[in-house]
Amino acid sequence: MARALTAALAVLLAGVWSDTARGAARFDPALRFRVLRTDHFAIYFHQGEERMAQRLTTIAEEAWRALQRPLGVQPPPLTHVVLADQTEFANGYATPLPYDTIVIYTVWPSAPEFVFDDWLRLAFTHEFTHIVHLDRSEGWARIARGIFGRTPYAFPNLYLPPWQIEGLATYEESAITGEGRLHAGDFRAIVGEAARARTLEPLDRVNGGLTDWPASAAPYAYGVDFHEYLVNRFGAETLAALADATARRFPYTSTRAFLYVYGESLGDLWRDFEASRDRAAPRPAVVDAGLSPLTRHGFSVSGPRFDRFACAGCPQAVFYAVANPRGFPSLARVALDGSPPRRVTTRYLGSTTAVGRDTIYFDQMELRRNVGVYSDLYALSRADGRVRALTSNARLRDPDLSPDGETLVATREQPGRRDLVIVRVNAKADADRDRVAIGTLVGAPDVYFDAPRWSPDGRSIVVATHRVGGMPEIAIVDATTGQLRVVAADAHTRFATPAWRPDGAAAVVAAARDDETFNLFEVAADGSAMRQLTHTTGGALWPDVSPDGETIAFAGYTTAGYDVFTMPYPAAAGESGDGGDSARHVPDTCLARAWHVPGTSMAPARRYNPLPTLTPRSWTPILVADTDQVRVGAALSSADVLGYHAYAADATWLVSGPGSAPTPSAAAPDWSIAYAYDRWRPTFFAAASSTTSFFAGPATDSGAPSAATRRERTIEAGVLLPFLHTRVSHQALLSVLRSANEYTLPSTTLTRNRTPLRAAWETTTAHTYGYSVSREDGVLAGATAEIVRQGLGSFGDATTMTADARVYLPGARSHDVIAFRASGGSSTGDPTVGRTFLLGGSGADRGAIAFDSRASSLLRGFPDATFAGSHVALANAEYRFPIARPQRGVGTWPVFLHTIYGAAFVDAGEAWTRAFRASALKTSTGVELSSVVVLGYFAPVTFTVGAAWGHDGAGAIADRATAYVRVGKAF
Repeated sequence: MARALTAALAVLLAGVWSDTARGAARFDPALRFRVLRTDHFAIYFHQGEERMAQRLTTIAEEAWRALQRPLGVQPPPLTHVVLADQTEFANGYATPLPYDTIVIYTVWPSAPEFVFDDWLRLAFTHEFTHIVHLDRSEGWARIARGIFGRTPYAFPNLYLPPWQIEGLATYEESAITGEGRLHAGDFRAIVGEAARARTLEPLDRVNGGLTDWPASAAPYAYGVDFHEYLVNRFGAETLAALADATARRFPYTSTRAFLYVYGESLGDLWRDFEASRDRAAPRPAVVDAGLSPLTRHGFSVSGPRFDRFACAGCPQAVFYAVANPRGFPSLARVALDGSPPRRVTTRYLGSTTAVGRDTIYFDQMELRRNVGVYSDLYALSRADGRVRALTSNARLRDPDLSPDGETLVATREQPGRRDLVIVRVNAKADADRDRVAIGTLVGAPDVYFDAPRWSPDGRSIVVATHRVGGMPEIAIVDATTGQLRVVAADAHTRFATPAWRPDGAAAVVAAARDDETFNLFEVAADGSAMRQLTHTTGGALWPDVSPDGETIAFAGYTTAGYDVFTMPYPAAAGESGDGGDSARHVPDTCLARAWHVPGTSMAPARRYNPLPTLTPRSWTPILVADTDQVRVGAALSSADVLGYHAYAADATWLVSGPGSAPTPSAAAPDWSIAYAYDRWRPTFFAAASSTTSFFAGPATDSGAPSAATRRERTIEAGVLLPFLHTRVSHQALLSVLRSANEYTLPSTTLTRNRTPLRAAWETTTAHTYGYSVSREDGVLAGATAEIVRQGLGSFGDATTMTADARVYLPGARSHDVIAFRASGGSSTGDPTVGRTFLLGGSGADRGAIAFDSRASSLLRGFPDATFAGSHVALANAEYRFPIARPQRGVGTWPVFLHTIYGAAFVDAGEAWTRAFRASALKTSTGVELSSVVVLGYFAPVTFTVGAAWGHDGAGAIADRATAYVRVGKAF
């Protein structure tokens, strides 16, 4: 059967079966949403976010007024804003399609991430800048928008390079709020350190698709710097003129707008921008004595902690978290004697580690209910390396272990707050069911704690604390009473990631004054004095002091990202300048003190109603090119703002088909309509379609496809149930389908009705990393079953089963992959209501489950669909190896050559109807050269050229060489 999951249904469920896919749901099904309306916004929020939603009503209207001047246009009359606390990542996104929508993940960032006194205000200003910028259609685009509605092509600014889109929003977030990343020295160090090293990224590498550091941060860092350069040289009003000019250009042709607005080409402007940054990058005034890198991972390294229980006579060592595009994130350990780091265990993000004598505790994140990304605590046995989950869905992070080894301190995320909690591990619990008791030590609304550390005597905890309306501070909390005393605070300084000196007389903290980057400072425990310890230009975070007090380890920034550095602890006598500074001590603080938060007056809220956002906003012309036909037509689709309901419909007409099969009337369209309901974990769907397939009849006696054209009218309903996690994911599908099939043969016409019951399952443990050329380190397996019975209204009885198993093993070098695949299918019973399998060709992967004739067809030494039968068996083996990673483009063109890799392969398969004959086995061997090209700044597409030698064991087809081109991966 050719396209029973119709094109419309594929739009709704696209990507669900891939190994990197998320569930179709947008929001955690545990969240129950309500809506607040203001003059220009509809604000959707869930339980626990009432206070935040009320604050946003004022913030949003202020931003609506504030953004009229910078971009020279009145903002849209209505924008939908969703507040969702379903991840530990502070982030958000905005889109004008199909209507102006902002989603803000409301978790409060830790102090090192941004400069802000109110994350909600900063995040909303950034995302609403996107809405005002992107929701512009001038000139031809305004006409297209009037004809097609809110179709993507009618929004030219959507097709700007990401550095232009994100750079403008990042600039305005700071220009309007006076805070943000433009004023964050650590963020500005991405460009600043590159300028100091004379390694600034060229324009083509910051457009999007870059994996090398600074990776996805490049468009933001270089974008905001470039926009600041434009403002300083030409004036802020030119940004509005540029936004207007680009809104009149055709997609991907915006560069001439710079010549129109600034009188210089974008290339000349970028070169002058780079030269200005080179000139503004002085050498550091102070070089820290003894500073040396301990690791060379780059990208993300955080939370170094000395191993206080290293074996007697062993060198000092540090545990830390590492994440980069070379593999799965991990917890690592490195000794200070120069030996290479080693991976202790996999660890999906998280930052800090609590080192005990027998157990190492750490935080990491996991997918919950397919959508939420939540942090929990885990315990690793030092004896056997076994990892156990201590909590589930507790949203705990930043653990530290008390000196007696009995109690953890951590932070716990809740909507609108992050509390400081005590976690008591029951040492008598059995190894399989560790039990913990969690109690709140201190917490309040709009107060956020980060990175707590036990004092050496176990009586107090030093912690970073951040209140709405102020800068992050350092406080010491009594571990018994919860009494909080601020020891370092300043209206122009961010404090973060504290650690104790071993004698307990002082803490070492990261601090960033004004627009400077973070450096380490020593703060007296009574807040009476503060002195600077490091003088890095890139930044220093996450300090830890060795047990003997002689060495500091920290996460330091270089042009490759973050790594672990060490240096001798500076002696007080050698200090000058900052040695006598006050730590800005603040007296004992009542956490519940009143903080003025604008916009907290109550407004009426209603239950969520999806209907107002379900009406279609546009229609789109479409072109469908299959292996044997080309069709043109139109499509429309829509979904409500929370994604609970979605529908799609299309109709296409045949333009060309194969000359060797009967051609249906060109006036009869193929059409499809589909609906999906995705409020809960399973996705319920229904679809109806009328489709045309060629070469779809039973195989001929010689094993070739029959020249039959099938017209299939289908109704299907079912449920898709994903179980998605960071390391392993499963997907299940159950559906029932009713189809009426009309076969047009050269000499006759047949009609067959089918009512198949379908089931499918897929499991994957394989992963794809930033530098991968293939899936790696795991398996991917799937199976399908389709049962057709006369008792269900079918013409005859048939049973079709398929299976597909793949293994991805490491090769000789990093990211070399040895890939094996074994797949097959069997269709028994009436062949007119069963399935005919096609074998032959070099087509792109259809996934581990597929309800079509090409489920197992990859035999690259032969043309497409050379062989056919009611049974098929196939084996493929490949050795894949990276050749080069250019990661270069051409100016701002939306084409970016990311990776070139090769493969050598062997295929073997057979399709048969009556009996399998080993002597008839078909084989092919060959080589492929592939390139991964990022199109449109964000979409990686694999293009492959290959050559294969095919041999038909049955002798029906002579041995032959075949050259081919493919878009997509083999398997």
